[in-house]
Amino acid sequence: MITKIEIDGFKTFSDFKMEFAPLTVIAGANASGKSNLFDAMLLLSRIVEVDLKTAFSEQRGEANELFTQFSQKENAEEIFFGVELLIDKSIKDKFGGETRLKYTRLRYEVKIQKITNERNVDDLVIVHESLNPIRHNDDIWIRTYVPSNCIEYWRPKVKSGKRGVAYIDTDNNRAISLRQDGTGGVKKEYPLNKIHQAIISVVNSIDFPHALAAKEEIKGWKFLQLNPEELRKPSSYLAKDYLTHTGQNLAATLHRIKTEDPLFIKDISRRLNSLLPSINDVDVIDDKVGKQFVIQIKTTDGREFTSRVLSEGTLRLLTLCVFLFDPQHRGLICFEEPENGIHPARLKMMTELLRDLVSEFTDPNSELRQVIVNTHSPVLVGDIFNHESNALSQIWFSELVTQIKPYNNKRLKIQTTKIIPVVYSGGSQMTIDFSENEKKLTVAKVVSFLQTGDFEKTILEIQKQIDNE
Repeated sequence: MITKIEIDGFKTFSDFKMEFAPLTVIAGANASGKSNLFDAMLLLSRIVEVDLKTAFSEQRGEANELFTQFSQKENAEEIFFGVELLIDKSIKDKFGGETRLKYTRLRYEVKIQKITNERNVDDLVIVHESLNPIRHNDDIWIRTYVPSNCIEYWRPKVKSGKRGVAYIDTDNNRAISLRQDGTGGVKKEYPLNKIHQAIISVVNSIDFPHALAAKEEIKGWKFLQLNPEELRKPSSYLAKDYLTHTGQNLAATLHRIKTEDPLFIKDISRRLNSLLPSINDVDVIDDKVGKQFVIQIKTTDGREFTSRVLSEGTLRLLTLCVFLFDPQHRGLICFEEPENGIHPARLKMMTELLRDLVSEFTDPNSELRQVIVNTHSPVLVGDIFNHESNALSQIWFSELVTQIKPYNNKRLKIQTTKIIPVVYSGGSQMTIDFSENEKKLTVAKVVSFLQTGDFEKTILEIQKQIDNE
């Protein structure tokens, strides 16, 4: 689970900071930076797994275009990412090893620099990397979102006076060090001259448990851009049994869930029926002739259809139901415009699904689950505001603002993304300071942007509450 991000030098982000709730909704106009935020997170999720050139080549545009542009000829020379995480209490590696973690609240930082190498070719190198535990006294986020009687489930108590050192740190611009457990033990150093891959990306065993846990968390972020054609397709016997970001392998995923426990497929059927009453049953058929799995839907009037003829909206709701009841699903889902293909009358149902997909922190045995969405939908945003239990939800508004930035002894005017919480619903503090005036102005901008009477009424009621505080 990601709880905070800091970005500098990437696309439209300059000295950018944002916190995340278990369910975070980002509203805003096109080209305001909502998609850029997901792009930044996607790039980071690849940096912790592969070399820099591979990670950057997978992004939209050339590598040079990802560095903040100050003018037609001038770009930022560095990109910085900092993220704060809440991770599971134990970690497994691919070799059968498993161990429990001392700290489950971690902060990871990485800085990438654009250079010209000895062949006079543009290149990318790591110039800073660190991984540190977040001290309990500094941990405002967990006190905001986790009930006080449950905090020790998710953040184990550390003995008084025991202060672990960094698991990864950069030593005076000389070398990056990787430590086994923060208390000594094995330590590896990597000279800081031509590091083309994040050190965390080479960690694969529980010999370095906290580094491995942070890597697996960031690497596991899911970025959904569901393609209805992919969702409709049957899955071959050789298909992977988990969903890709486009929705590929939906039938194979359902088959795996059904095989693990037939009751889960019944749960999926019941939940989809509550959302779409005309659908009575969901099943997955083993087509032995075609050597494939096929999704089958039964309607209340007794008709049967395969997924090939289902609407995009039905497929999207089915996909969220699969995530909800998949025992293997955990971690973060980033969902770009979930309202696409959904009739406005069904969006409230979509919102309920999104809320149910996130952790409530009351069950110590549950998986950590989180959802971040960006949206243009006033209905979806309004439903989040109006829900009687929104302590785990937060809505932010994204816009481009003009800033003056120093660069090469000049002061340049650039457009940057700013995302401000419309109302801080956590009922406590934040680690990012926003003035009350900023929040009031943001409320007014959201009212103007969304242009709906019911939502405007909701916003005005919240604005009155802010004015009275």
